[in-house]
Amino acid sequence: MIWIYRILFLPVLALSIPYFLWHAKRRGGYKKDLHHKFGKVPQRSSSSKESKRIWIQAVSVGEIKAIKPLIETLNREQNIELILTTTTSTGYRIAHETYKGLVTDIYYFPLDFVPFTKKAWRRIQPDLCLLMEGELWPEHIHQAKQNQIPILLINARLSDKTYRLYQRLGGITRHIFQSLDLVLASSDANTDRFQNLGTHEEQTITVGNLKCDMPVPDKLEESDVENLLVELGLPAKSPDNQTIILCGASTWNGEELALVKMAEELRKEGIDLRLIITPRHVERRKEIETDLGDTSLNLHFRSQGIADKEVQVAVADTTGELIKFIQLADIVFVGRSLNPHTGGQTPIEAGMLGKPVVFGPGMANFRDIARSLVNAGIATQVADGKELTKVVRELSEDSVGRQDRGRNAKTWLAENQGATQRTVELLRRWL
Repeated sequence: MIWIYRILFLPVLALSIPYFLWHAKRRGGYKKDLHHKFGKVPQRSSSSKESKRIWIQAVSVGEIKAIKPLIETLNREQNIELILTTTTSTGYRIAHETYKGLVTDIYYFPLDFVPFTKKAWRRIQPDLCLLMEGELWPEHIHQAKQNQIPILLINARLSDKTYRLYQRLGGITRHIFQSLDLVLASSDANTDRFQNLGTHEEQTITVGNLKCDMPVPDKLEESDVENLLVELGLPAKSPDNQTIILCGASTWNGEELALVKMAEELRKEGIDLRLIITPRHVERRKEIETDLGDTSLNLHFRSQGIADKEVQVAVADTTGELIKFIQLADIVFVGRSLNPHTGGQTPIEAGMLGKPVVFGPGMANFRDIARSLVNAGIATQVADGKELTKVVRELSEDSVGRQDRGRNAKTWLAENQGATQRTVELLRRWL
């Protein structure tokens, strides 16, 4: 079966090169260490009998951040080397910023083609491989089997779309799932999905979601809150101030305009609603500026510096600051969830910070967490922009309800933590 994959990989790679070059130019950051993608990582000597080398692959920013408690825990274990790879340029940068001193090395994950993957395996020489969530790379898994190295899938999950695809492929991909030595699923629903696709029942275990073990961000000091509001062009918080701030977290195309139209409608009703819009991809700033060109509300783009006047909409087109903006908010809307988007972005950070959360119908990539937050009385799922306006109106006028959701969040977080420790305990069997 691996030969079919190898034959098909070449034309797929050729067809994807133009997209990759466009994507790299748009996003930037790929020039440094791009040779890693061709397997040209530094040569490492074989680990000793006493030590074990673990190769962890986490595709992008979300996964890179989610494994921090796991990496910190493994780092305290004796005689363990950690090699961390990631796929995207942003993930690569965040990995270097976050894990310097905690892991032995950080590389780009090689393209999943036999000469590149084989070279990387020969140079890294791992004793154990960990894949995050749904990172099922056939050649990488094949090399693990060839080298008789255990390969484990941690925080394992499958979106609705990916699950349906694997179901349609049937026996073509079944051997991939049967090759996994252990699957540690983020929920019971995902455990069932992996078993249905071919993983061994006794080796597919629900441990919970690692993202719930991420440390709660340090609370902003009052002075920091005041300064940040001034920089964004938003009014200062005070007991007499009835302003409501909504943070659109990781929005995608079309959602910025939906949020602005909602704000226009609610402001006409007398609700002083202000927006902090944090687009998932900051390179969309020109597109967002065009989309919002006809709004009656004042805009400020954070990339332009400190606001010189008070505005109703602050577009936070910068990276690495979302957690700060969520802390400024009274309500958080989770992006990539309104039609036509279906995947959703993670609602966990907003839930951890005790914010009332609202998201659209498209939360397929975070279905279990989204359902859990709704059941816990923290989040509300809406069908469309009209219902979003209704829910935000109700939350804006109900300060007690917002506080109740914050208290519910603390209980929810306590009940959903512990996946990291359960994962480490199971990993020890393979070390």
